[in-house]
Amino acid sequence: MNHLPYVTRGAARLIFDTVRGVTNIVEQTQESIVGKVVPGESSHSVGAMASGIFAAPIYTAIRGISDALGVAVDESLGLWPSEAVGSNRQVKAVAGLNGAFGDHLETSSNPLATQMGFMHNAVPVEVKAELLARMLPQASSDLVVMVHGLCMSEHCWQQDGAGLGDSLDRELGLTPLYLRYNSGRHISTNGQELSLLLEHLCEAWPVAVNSITLIGHSMGGLVIRSACHYAQQDEHCWLSRLQRVVCLGTPHHGSPLEKAGYGLDVVLQNLPFAENLALTTRRSAGIKDLRHGNLLDEDWHGVDPDRQSVDRRIPVPLVPGVEYYFAAATVGPHQRNIKSLLLGDLLVRLDSAVGEHPDDARCIDIAPENCRIFYRKHHIDLLGDQAVQTQIINWLSPKLH
Repeated sequence: MNHLPYVTRGAARLIFDTVRGVTNIVEQTQESIVGKVVPGESSHSVGAMASGIFAAPIYTAIRGISDALGVAVDESLGLWPSEAVGSNRQVKAVAGLNGAFGDHLETSSNPLATQMGFMHNAVPVEVKAELLARMLPQASSDLVVMVHGLCMSEHCWQQDGAGLGDSLDRELGLTPLYLRYNSGRHISTNGQELSLLLEHLCEAWPVAVNSITLIGHSMGGLVIRSACHYAQQDEHCWLSRLQRVVCLGTPHHGSPLEKAGYGLDVVLQNLPFAENLALTTRRSAGIKDLRHGNLLDEDWHGVDPDRQSVDRRIPVPLVPGVEYYFAAATVGPHQRNIKSLLLGDLLVRLDSAVGEHPDDARCIDIAPENCRIFYRKHHIDLLGDQAVQTQIINWLSPKLH
């Protein structure tokens, strides 16, 4: 099956969007420089202002030519048959683009913007009763939904040999589904859509649903917690079947990597003539949500994320009656090791992954036996490490019936 036209069309749109964006940055930078020169101070000043005035039509022409070429290329590629992204390599590449620029891909109607949906055995799942019954003739009444993290896809759950979903199916009889979604969108946007999708899934499932288990890696755990909140708010029935939530390396209180990105923004915005070069501000809404671990619309709505450093999240408690399990990793040999305290799993700090916070109102109260730290391991190890899989199976097996 030829997937090239689909990928090429989306990539071409993104390239032309980038050309326009870079042109705007260069023009704004020149305007900033010219604007800071005092008129009449010297012939050099006048020359600088004149260059700014005469450059404007050039920038306009560049944008016009780029836009015209973009439309022509897009319409030409649109004549080719449109196919979905297929190979693992393509899926992973598109997932990375969605994590970095997914909000832009969605608002610009780019065909590479990932639509949320379930996957099973690498095949998209249509949430319709007759199609589900045909696709999953051995469907269990106990199902597990796996939710990937930022810039990833459902393929991340297959690391070496049998993945976690396969083990849960074999050992505990859980039918695994894998969520594929645009991780560049706001976490709360994905949470609301996931809640609605789970509602439809329960209605169309081939047998009566006895239990639901949700497992999220990294950002996936935040999307799950957001979905649970909105399910409560919207009184969705699937929540009454939710029995277990497992969070693997989830940045419940944010990620230091995004905090560092914000710090770089602040530095660039305060350097002379460099504010327009703060390219890190172009990162996706999903990435910016990871600064503090936003779960709700109210956490980000009406706030400029490139100017807001204060944690203004509304605390979201765990759902009563649901068993929660947190698995964290650290590159250090023990919890109080300096590497453990400072680096965590290289992407998420230990205190964030286990829900600890200096503010008691934000602390996540989880039973000690439901929290496990894996030492000398990093963020990605939580997806496929055998010790992690064994711990998850041990957590879930006595809770099934």
